Amino acid sequence: MRTIERLADQVFAPTGMKPAYAYIMMTLEDRHPLTIMEIAHQLGYERSSISRMVRALAKRQLVQLTSRGRETLVELAAGSSEFLTTANECLEQFGRLTDQYLARLKRP
Repeated sequence: MRTIERLADQVFAPTGMKPAYAYIMMTLEDRHPLTIMEIAHQLGYERSSISRMVRALAKRQLVQLTSRGRETLVELAAGSSEFLTTANECLEQFGRLTDQYLARLKRP
């Protein structure tokens, strides 16, 4: 797992952020707006971690945060398309590389 995690860090480096930030953005690309709790549930992260990460994404103007009662809605911002293009390219490359890595592990 550590090897795969290091590989993810390398592959997603063009986004300028750790892979988890790209995962949040790609989740929002599929369906938005979402609450912090919905994102946490979908990705399997703690709510506090997602909250911290979406605040960092908001500072970069990649998402917009809106309070709705006790919930915070997370919406893609207008400037998110370039980041998402890069993140999706990284994801495709990551898929190819992990497939190759796992295939090598299966060989006798």
